[in-house]
Amino acid sequence: MKCFSTIKLSVQICIAVLIAGFFTTFYSCSTSNDLVKNGVSDYKIFVSQKAIEPEKNAAVELQKYIYKISGCKLGITDKTDADDKLIYIGFQQVPSVLITGLDTASFSNEEFIIRSDGKNLLIAGGHSRGTMFGVVTYLTDYLHCRWYTREVIKIPAQPTITLSKIEDRQKPTLQYREPFYHEAYDTQWALHNRTNNHAIPDSLGGAYVTFPFVHTFYQLVSPQKYFARHPEYFAESGGKRLESKGQLCLTNPAVVKAATETVFEWIRTHPEANVYSIDQNDGEGYCECVHCKALDIKEGSHSGTLINFVNQIADTVAKVHPEIALQTLAYDYTEIPPKNLRPADNVMIRLCHYQYCSAHPLGTCDSHKEYINRLEQWKKISKRITIWDYYTQFASFLMPFPNFETMKHDVKFYADHGVVGLFAQGNNVPDDGHGEFTELRAWVFAQLMWNPDKDAQGLIDEFVENVYGDASGYVSQYIKLMHDQVKPASAYFSIWTDPEDTNYLNLKSIQKADSLFTLAKNSTRKDTAVYKRVERAYLPVLFTKLYFYSIGGTAYVQDDLGKEVQDFKRIIAGNRITSLAEMPMVGSIPKFLERVQSKDHFITDWYIIGPFDNEERKGFSTVYAPERGFDTTRTYAGKSADVKWKQYSDNTSGYIDFAKQFTPQKNVVSYAYTKIKLDQAKTVRFGAGSNDGVRVWINGKMVLDRPVLRKAVPNDDIISVPMVKGDNTVLVKVDQTGNKWGFYFAQKNGSDVKKQQ
Repeated sequence: MKCFSTIKLSVQICIAVLIAGFFTTFYSCSTSNDLVKNGVSDYKIFVSQKAIEPEKNAAVELQKYIYKISGCKLGITDKTDADDKLIYIGFQQVPSVLITGLDTASFSNEEFIIRSDGKNLLIAGGHSRGTMFGVVTYLTDYLHCRWYTREVIKIPAQPTITLSKIEDRQKPTLQYREPFYHEAYDTQWALHNRTNNHAIPDSLGGAYVTFPFVHTFYQLVSPQKYFARHPEYFAESGGKRLESKGQLCLTNPAVVKAATETVFEWIRTHPEANVYSIDQNDGEGYCECVHCKALDIKEGSHSGTLINFVNQIADTVAKVHPEIALQTLAYDYTEIPPKNLRPADNVMIRLCHYQYCSAHPLGTCDSHKEYINRLEQWKKISKRITIWDYYTQFASFLMPFPNFETMKHDVKFYADHGVVGLFAQGNNVPDDGHGEFTELRAWVFAQLMWNPDKDAQGLIDEFVENVYGDASGYVSQYIKLMHDQVKPASAYFSIWTDPEDTNYLNLKSIQKADSLFTLAKNSTRKDTAVYKRVERAYLPVLFTKLYFYSIGGTAYVQDDLGKEVQDFKRIIAGNRITSLAEMPMVGSIPKFLERVQSKDHFITDWYIIGPFDNEERKGFSTVYAPERGFDTTRTYAGKSADVKWKQYSDNTSGYIDFAKQFTPQKNVVSYAYTKIKLDQAKTVRFGAGSNDGVRVWINGKMVLDRPVLRKAVPNDDIISVPMVKGDNTVLVKVDQTGNKWGFYFAQKNGSDVKKQQ
């Protein structure tokens, strides 16, 4: 028994030792693998005294957010001890074991490494943003923080932060990343979403600086300074030198000399710039002098004179500053590359994707073929290319613009084609910046510009879920509703497409969207912040309803117009939006509301007939049969077939769209006829708008004759016409030379007009 007891005791001792060893090993491992455990840590953040300011601020940034996540505030030190557990920020004074195999000097400006051996952690990168972006990436990729908007920041509570082995070296796919949305110019948002626009100060790593930003010809050679004495410095157009709204004479040696002097001054006064812009002004007005014209003809493009001009400046600059890069636009009339000239090695091309299809991604739509071909041509002759692309409707930032497929795919397309930078011009609405899904677009673009291989649809879904909360399902359904309609190859809209020219803003879609947002708002009424964000997402739908109402689409507002207007004003004011578009006159909110509340009566019930011939625009003055009398029983010879009167009625828009009603649609004229019944004789004011020319007869008398080429806008022409008691006839004739074709016709300020067929 004694022996047994001794054995039993020995076994117990062994078991106790094993258990103690197990727990010692377990907790020892656990401690070494936890940066923070239950809100407590024995780690410090090390940053060298010799570190640059952005690296020291990166240490502070990491300290701040680890505290927010775990409740533990790690100390920051510039001292090391053999027994310390440290997070090393920057490469200065890092133990060799943590930088084994690394050429630290080879890290580019935004490149970094996150490396851990399970005990210590290194976050370090190239000068000046690398280390800071490494810290940001650690917070987002490993601690799951998110900066979706300026308001919606996700910092998950995590009292224990585990440190596992990590080997993560990254750099952005695109060197220049600028989503042009108001959100992206908030410093904290830009920093934590790793864009590099001018919102990031030098203390946090600085920005990718383009100076001046764009359209710099008149900054290079100022008309105020030179035109009076040297008009020959400026573009000749139509035999005259242009003092404004034109370009420079690019083959004039004196212009090259003056522009070169300006560039050297820019380099002296703005040494922080990454690239200096030598860009044509916005608009045309290129030089047609004998020398410029000859060179452009030789090169097969107006880019001939441009590249020749920029190269001369670049060659001179390179002799003094070989590290300096210059940039010029391939935009509008310079989009086509020159046949023989090649941009100098220190010249970067900024190609603009202007006036193409916005519905479909690059490479999936015939509309883009010409542009892609030009991109390929520029690639063959240029060292570096950045892109300026457009992702909004410029005349209406609040208009629903379902181009998420282009957003999802185009960044990767550009990256795969060797592009080094992207300026994504979006709906940067002043003052607060809330256009149609502004925040969503900015965030998704920022993630894809860093890494185009990310799951773009997953990013959209993540944003919607976290920003719209309980309403996210309804918001996702709305997004799908809009985007499903523009998937077919036949769908088309661009950055200048008006609401009435889209296929997806039809009455049925807007009514469905309205219902979805009613459910979305009801689901979030108890959460004021989310409810406000849902209302902001709804604003483009409300804008669309009021827009169509303002052009005669009475069916879009079937309830209380006054309430709809008040809701619009309230949401606009609550989000501090002061303009609806980039151009002040087009974007005026008071003028928009004035049109909505004008009580103009758009006449939408007509008989229409056509088309008749208008070759060489002779048809506008030709007296065709409809001008001789109205008879629904007769058939007439049209341009390509017999035609007769047919009824037309549409309460979704006051725009009578001949292009949707008649074929052929070029070099033609058509007519519309209606009757207006008055209870008494009086003078009536009418507003007309047409694309293109228009003639109007009332009671057989011509009261408007406008042989113009223009876009149809309500009330472009105002006429006052004496009308008789009873029936009054109205005949409208509109001609077409190309593209859109139709008219508006409204009685101004409401009336007792009664329609009669």
